[in-house]
Amino acid sequence: LAFANPGPTSGKLTRYRGDNGEALGDINYSGGDGFDDVRTTADGGLICAWYRGDDNIVRFDSQRKEVRTITKAVSTAADRSELDTRVAVDGLNNIYALGTFSEAVFKFNPEGKFVNRFGGSGHQPGQFSAAHSIAVDGKGRVFVGDIQGIHVFDPDGRFLAVIKVDGPAFGLVFNDNNELLVA
Repeated sequence: LAFANPGPTSGKLTRYRGDNGEALGDINYSGGDGFDDVRTTADGGLICAWYRGDDNIVRFDSQRKEVRTITKAVSTAADRSELDTRVAVDGLNNIYALGTFSEAVFKFNPEGKFVNRFGGSGHQPGQFSAAHSIAVDGKGRVFVGDIQGIHVFDPDGRFLAVIKVDGPAFGLVFNDNNELLVA
């Protein structure tokens, strides 16, 4: 399945078959209008970052029913407004939210409780100067794409390495072989 957000004035995700593009229907979110990002979870659910007024993170179960909303997730933890949120989820359903304006990663447990914050603005290893993307690998390591490269952290937020790439890493995803794909 492929998911698309039909635009910043819509509170829905549209489902498509990946093999032929056939539309399969919408997943509606009554709480707002406009998702910034979406990721699938290991149990077949979805984690979505929503903006259009707030930086909520919305979890849908495998039946596409809303089961949890973390209200103002990044802005509450950062104590400042966040206008652009990207999300990732690990195999244990911990949620990682990248606040691109906050220049930090915010980790939440599966129940939506804030756990910790890591990264930050700067030019040192483990700091971001223009973060755009986030992904988690099969070992729970967190990868953050930035104009400096891809910063790698352990699941607790300890900096491990920077992967140098040619240009900014605007999109990150791991495939079933645990290979990192970079856009």
